[in-house]
Order: sequence, then structure tokens, then C-alpha cells
Amino acid sequence: MMILNSRNPAPLARARRARFAVFGVLVVVLAAATLWRGPLSEWLWRATAPLMAARYSDSGAAALASTTAALADREALYQENLDLKARLGRPGIAPVRILGAVLLRPPATPYDTLVIDAGKEEGAVVGDYVSAGGSALVGTISEVYAHAARVRLFSAPGEKYNALLRGSVPLSIEGQGGGSMVAQAPSGTVVSAGDTALVPGIAGGLVARVTQVDKTESSFVTIYFQLPANIFTLRFVEVWKQIP
Repeated sequence: MMILNSRNPAPLARARRARFAVFGVLVVVLAAATLWRGPLSEWLWRATAPLMAARYSDSGAAALASTTAALADREALYQENLDLKARLGRPGIAPVRILGAVLLRPPATPYDTLVIDAGKEEGAVVGDYVSAGGSALVGTISEVYAHAARVRLFSAPGEKYNALLRGSVPLSIEGQGGGSMVAQAPSGTVVSAGDTALVPGIAGGLVARVTQVDKTESSFVTIYFQLPANIFTLRFVEVWKQIP
């Protein structure tokens, strides 16, 4: 009888056990990935950072030198601004700053996102402003891990924030992606390419520079902005702990 029965249940049982084992392993792996998402992401960022740095270091050397000089000039003007306010009896309180290195940038991350090596242990918290150096603000901390953080740039699509054109005209600026932003102002607003937008407050902080102005027959003028620094050449950033 055993010879005539070609359907032996033993192989089928082994196959079922194998499928259940594979399913169990997948469940464990998915659960671990969910629970350890932050640490795993941080580890992967740090592991891939040297490769990405080597890829972009040569092509960005000249641009980096230019950006460094521009940021140094802005920092000098920022400190002069604080000193002037102090002499007039309204000192601006310079924010406490945490230095961070850029681990990843686009295209290794979603566009308008950076990953830096300053996290919870270094004092960074969600909502802190992030500067490319000096007064050139580029975004805010959106996620924090033990020793890393994700920075969402002001130019991220759908990101909206209040700013002051030339330090006096209030605007609502919206991110368009790729380092660009847009805003609308009444048609009588005096604005031209090169004008700047600042964070409201006594300490200030440059968040955007006008690149183009479109004037139509409507009652509004459309203003296009760019971030005050080139994120593709950034090596270091500063996390601002307080803005008065």
C-alpha cells in the first residue's frame, strides 16, 4: 500500500513548516525595523556619508570657497547689526549655536532635506533653526535621533513661514522645492533681485534672497527667492538654540 500511495504527507508538512518559518522571520524583521527605525537610519546615514562625501568633494571645491567667503561677510554684517542694536539700547541676543557636520544631502536624501551629525545628545531639538554659517538660515530641525538629525529646508515643497522683505515688509513665503521659494506682495511693493528676506525678531537671520520679480496687471506681484547658501556644497551647519 505504501508503494502505491504516491502522495507522501511528509514533504508537504516540511514545506508548510518552512513557509511558516520564513513568515515568522519576516514578522520579526519588520517589527525590529519599526522599533529601531531611528538607530538603523542613523547607522546607515553614518555608514554611507564617507562615500557620498567622496563623490561630491572634488566638484564642489570652487563653489565651497565662494560660499565660505560670502558667509564670512554675512557673519561680519550680522555682528555689526547686533552691536548697533546694543548701542541703541535694544541688544539682539545671539543664539546659542551647535556645530554639526552634514552627513547627507540631495540627491542622497529627499530634495530639500539634510542629515547632520548633531542630535539629541548634542542638544538639538525639533524646531531649532539651522544656519549654513553666520546669519544664513536654511531650515529647521524636523527629526532628532541620538547623534543625528534631519533638517527640513525652508524651500521644501509646501513649507510656509513668515519673513520680512528687506527687514520691514511682512511676507508669507512658500517652498517650491530645489532651493527655491515664492511669495506674493501688493503690486506697489518696491522689490528687486538681490533683496533679502529675514526672520522676524530682534536677532534677525537671512532666510532667502530675491532672484526674480514678476509684475502683472493684477493687484499682486510674485516674488521668487533662493536659499542664501548652496546646500550642495555645505560641509558644516549651525543649529540655533534660541531666537529672541
